Amino acid sequence: MLYILDGKCVSLYKSSLEQKETYNRDPIEMARNFEDHGAGALYLVDLNGLKDNTFRQKEIFRRIAEKVSIPVWFETGFDTIDAIGAALDLGCERAVVRPVATSLVKEAIQKFGAEKVAVLILAKGGGMVGVEKKNYEEAVDAVDYAESLIPLGVKTVVYRDERSEGTLIHPNYDVADRLYQVTGKELKIYVSGGISEPKHLQTLKRIGVAGALIGKAFYERIITVEEAEAAVE
Repeated sequence: MLYILDGKCVSLYKSSLEQKETYNRDPIEMARNFEDHGAGALYLVDLNGLKDNTFRQKEIFRRIAEKVSIPVWFETGFDTIDAIGAALDLGCERAVVRPVATSLVKEAIQKFGAEKVAVLILAKGGGMVGVEKKNYEEAVDAVDYAESLIPLGVKTVVYRDERSEGTLIHPNYDVADRLYQVTGKELKIYVSGGISEPKHLQTLKRIGVAGALIGKAFYERIITVEEAEAAVE
């Protein structure tokens, strides 16, 4: 997982741009390194785009998708169907839509297919997700939000817990387990935030989730791709 801000790899602490760490390695080099060490896919986050709800770092995302042969997922501030289409045209395997753009999800799936669109469940305090309404953002329980995505045709979600992100302590097992128990038959669930040890991955596998996203722990070599893969074999 690569968070990219102003063309550089960074990690965030509890989703705060004010509490970020910048890594000087080139994102393309980092992406190729992940692939060389056995990563099965790559998840890119356009932090510039998230700040103003648009797709800002198209060129570097395009270059990364060209330079690796593993599937690449793009998360950015998708605000239109055309923006999602543009990301897919750049070579991404899946476009990841954030909760504030839930209104785009059904049309995007109808146009591009459920295998090309995933939805981010970005949980803040208490497992709540900020969901777009007509003129405001409403806090909705993460599991309730996941359930609401199923009638829209969603098949894949990424659950990220902001309180766990960048802490390296552990992911939020409780919400991950609730998500799987309630929606696991309909949704593939990927978990992000706080993962740094083989036992974290083993616990998530026992819960039943489809996969996990690791960023800071890889950057800082707390766990290697090989160790992560071995933990869930």
